[in-house]
Amino acid sequence: MTPSRHHRRPATAGALAAVLAATLVLSLAACGNTPPTAPPATQTPAPTAPPTASPTPSATASPLVSIVPVPTSIAATPEPTSSAHLDPATAAKLQQVLDGLTAASKTPGSVAAVVFPDGSIWTGQSGSAILSSRTATTADTLFAVGSISKTFVAALAGRLAQRGTIGLDDKLSRYVPAFPNAANISLRQLLNHTSGIQDLFVAKGMAAAILSNPSRIWTADEVLARIGKPSFLPGQNYGYSNTDYVLLGLALERATGETLASQIRSEFLGPLGLDHTFLQTQEHAAGPFAHGYMDVKGNTATPRDVSAGQSMLPFNSEASVAGPAGAYVSTASDLARWASALYGGGVLDDATLASMVDTSPTLAYKVKPKYPYGLGFEKTLVAGRTAWGHRGHLDGFWSAMEYLPDAHVTVVVLANAQWANDPLAWSGQLVSVLLGPTLLGPTLPGPSLPGPSPTH
Repeated sequence: MTPSRHHRRPATAGALAAVLAATLVLSLAACGNTPPTAPPATQTPAPTAPPTASPTPSATASPLVSIVPVPTSIAATPEPTSSAHLDPATAAKLQQVLDGLTAASKTPGSVAAVVFPDGSIWTGQSGSAILSSRTATTADTLFAVGSISKTFVAALAGRLAQRGTIGLDDKLSRYVPAFPNAANISLRQLLNHTSGIQDLFVAKGMAAAILSNPSRIWTADEVLARIGKPSFLPGQNYGYSNTDYVLLGLALERATGETLASQIRSEFLGPLGLDHTFLQTQEHAAGPFAHGYMDVKGNTATPRDVSAGQSMLPFNSEASVAGPAGAYVSTASDLARWASALYGGGVLDDATLASMVDTSPTLAYKVKPKYPYGLGFEKTLVAGRTAWGHRGHLDGFWSAMEYLPDAHVTVVVLANAQWANDPLAWSGQLVSVLLGPTLLGPTLPGPSLPGPSPTH
């Protein structure tokens, strides 16, 4: 399957006006490894962070509600303050759908956000961030976002490659020479999971080590020391591996002499005004936290809180083992603005973004990704429409961040339950409210997910 054509956000106010004048009418989410299952944790208050440790939308859409133009652009005006001007009935329908999904799945809490082509945003919250204290979710509630973290790391690699600081085809040995076979593994192969390196979550004894001391904070060196023999030779197959991004994070730090978190903040989060997004292993995460919940033998009535007493989400050992591969926390609105900027053309140049969304290399192998995979990038379907982004999972949390290139609309759904394992279906129901029934035929695998994985 060839990658979708790259779409850019309109670069000028005139272009935006043309889009809106053309009756822009819109109505206004894994890999199959078995995750660690955290043991019961003592119920204590919410975690506190650790010390430093656009073109016109596709004609196939069926828009239902007008959006009053809001003169903002995520690239030019990063402050995430503008709200989408929806008619009350559509806004109420979006909230009703989110409430219904949360209640029907018995998920403690969820949050969602939608960003529109003009940069305006709708947000919704439902249920509880923390059950024991009956703390409701809010627009500022931080959720663990799992492998959505990879999109920040991949974007940084792209930005540094644009400048010539690194080359995507540089060998890992240039930056992490001590890692086995580093001279034959490229940064590009880390980015698209064709390195053959064993996934850290399936390394021998790792799951037991994570669970035996949930409060332990691991270093990257401790994690890498446990990685076993490769699954295949570099560049010879596809195999999703969180270890790839731990190594990539080290490489980018050694290439620049700066921490990964500081680079991502200065390059992206600061300029875009994404003030509620943090790499927990390197930054103080400021804000209210959601807790993650695990069902006990299928019982969702009295779920287990895996985050109580921890300083990182979902709990210290799992977050610190994941590191750059999955340790970010964020809000739905921050992630929606991030995807809108990244995939809308406001972050990387055309050539670099085209490389990121090119899924053809990984589709050429005997083992193919469940969803076509680029460089820290998934191509999938949301409500039958092509979507660009990534899903995320850590114990007790699921997430989906999806950008619809034909409509230039981004939808994000975050949930704090292990059993809420179909975020694309949630996103699809919100998109159906916004854009109506799709006229596109199915061209990708459906949104059903395999068994839970520690991070996707």
